[in-house]
Amino acid sequence: MQPIVSTSESSATNAAGSPLDRILVRGLAWTGAVKWLSQIFSWLSTLVVARLLVPEDYGVVAMAAVVLGLITFLNEFGLGAAVVALRHLTKDQIAQIHSLASLFGVGGFLLSCAMAIPTGRFFDAPEVTNIMIAMGVGFIVLSMRSVPNALLEKELRFKFLAFLEGGQSLLATLTTVLLAWSGAGYWALVFGGLVGQVGATSVIWLSHPLRYAWPSWQPLKEAIRFSSHVLISRIAWYVSNNADVFIAGRVLGQAIVGTYSFAGTLANVPQDKVTALLSRVMPAFYSMVQHDAGAMRRYLLILTEGLALITFPLAIGMSLVAQDFVLVVLGTKWKAVVEPLQILACWAALRSVVGLVFPLLYVTGKSKIAMFNSLLCVATYPPAFWIGSYWGAVGLAAAWVFVQPPSWIMPYWHVLRATELSLGRYLLVLWPAVSGVVVMGACVYGLRQVFSDDWHPIVRLLSEISIGAVAYASVTLLFHRQRLRTFVDLVRNNEGASV
Repeated sequence: MQPIVSTSESSATNAAGSPLDRILVRGLAWTGAVKWLSQIFSWLSTLVVARLLVPEDYGVVAMAAVVLGLITFLNEFGLGAAVVALRHLTKDQIAQIHSLASLFGVGGFLLSCAMAIPTGRFFDAPEVTNIMIAMGVGFIVLSMRSVPNALLEKELRFKFLAFLEGGQSLLATLTTVLLAWSGAGYWALVFGGLVGQVGATSVIWLSHPLRYAWPSWQPLKEAIRFSSHVLISRIAWYVSNNADVFIAGRVLGQAIVGTYSFAGTLANVPQDKVTALLSRVMPAFYSMVQHDAGAMRRYLLILTEGLALITFPLAIGMSLVAQDFVLVVLGTKWKAVVEPLQILACWAALRSVVGLVFPLLYVTGKSKIAMFNSLLCVATYPPAFWIGSYWGAVGLAAAWVFVQPPSWIMPYWHVLRATELSLGRYLLVLWPAVSGVVVMGACVYGLRQVFSDDWHPIVRLLSEISIGAVAYASVTLLFHRQRLRTFVDLVRNNEGASV
C-alpha cells in the first residue's frame, strides 16, 4: 500500500458540490431507496409465502443454511475486498483474481456436496442433502460475479449496483412466490434465491464482461495476503459477536436466550438499517481517496456527525421508552426484555459511529491490524460474556459495555493517525447529537414525574415519544442550525448530479 501523500483537504473534496460529494450523496440515495423498496416488497412476499408453506419447509432449509453459512466465509476469500482496496492492481492481476475467485466458488460447491450427506444424517433429515447440493451451486454463481461486482464498487457505480441488487431481490421474491403457489414446498425457498443470483450474475456478465487468466503466486501475493486478513477478520468477527448467544444457550437456557436475543434485535434496528446503507457505499468511497488524508478526514467527520444525528436519538429514545414500549407493543410476557433492551439500545448508539472507522483500516494498509484486532475480540469477548451470564440477560448486555471499548483502541489510534485527526476534533462532531439526546432524556424523565398512575400505557408511550422528539429537534434547530444547514446544503447542491 502506498503512503498517504496529502496533508490537507484537497480542492476536489473540500466543498459541498464537489464531484466526490455528488457521488456520495447520489450513491447513498440510490442504494437506500432501492434497499428499502426491496425490503418492503420482501416483507410482503414473506407473509404470502409463509401462508403457502409449512414450518417444516423453513426448517429443513434453515438446517442446510447453518452449514452453508460457514462455507460462505471461505468461498470468496475476501478477494472482492482486495480488488476494491488495492487500486494499483493491473488488468492482468484482476483477471487472475477473477479466475482465483471462480476456483474458490467451485471449491465451495464441492465442499457443500461433501458435507451434504453427513449434515442430512446429523439432523436426521434426508431432504437436507439435496438442498445443500442445490444451494451449493450458488457458490459458483456468486464467485463468477465477485470481482466484476468489486470493480463496479471501485468505480463508484452505485446506481447500477443498487438496481442490480434490487432486481435480484425482485426476481428471487417473484420466483419464490410462484414456486410456493405451484406447490413446490421447500424448493421454492431454495430455487427462489438461486434464480435471483443467476439473474444478477448474468446481467453483470453481459454488461461488464471480464476475462480470465491463470493465477500465479507472485503477481497475486499482495492481494492474497490482504484477502487472508479480511477472511480471518470476518470469521473472528462472526465468532466473537455471536459468542454471547452461544454461551447463553449453554448456561442460561432457552427462555433467557430468547429474551436477550429479542432485546438485541430491537436495540440494533436503528443501527442495522442505517449503517448497512453506509457499509455498502463507504469501502469503495474511502478507497477512492485513500492517498488523501484530508479527504478521508473530511468524509469521516461528515459521516460520523450525520450518522450520530440519526442513530443517537433513535437508539437512546428506544432505551428511554423501553418499559412502556414493551408493555404496549409486546405485552407483559416480554417484561424481562426491558432492562437488557435499555442497555443494548444505549450501546447501539455508540457502536453505530464506530463502524465507520474500520473500513479505513483496510484502505490505509492496516488490514493486518484489523485481523489482529478481530482475533483479540475472539480471545476477550467469550470470557466476558461467560462472566456476565451469571447475572442473566442483563449481565450479558452489560458485558458489551466493558469488553468492547478495548477492541476499539487500536483501530482508532491507527485511523486517527492516518487521517491526521485529533481525538478532540473527532469527538467534537458528536456534540450536536449528544447535546440533543441529553436534553431529550431530561425532558422524558421530567414528564414521567408528572405522570399519574392511572394514565394508560399507550398515552404514556405516545407522550414520551412526542416530548422526546420535540426536545431533540428543538436543541438541534436552535443550537446547531449551522451544522444542519451544512448537511442540507450538501444534499441540495448535489440534487441534480448523476453517478
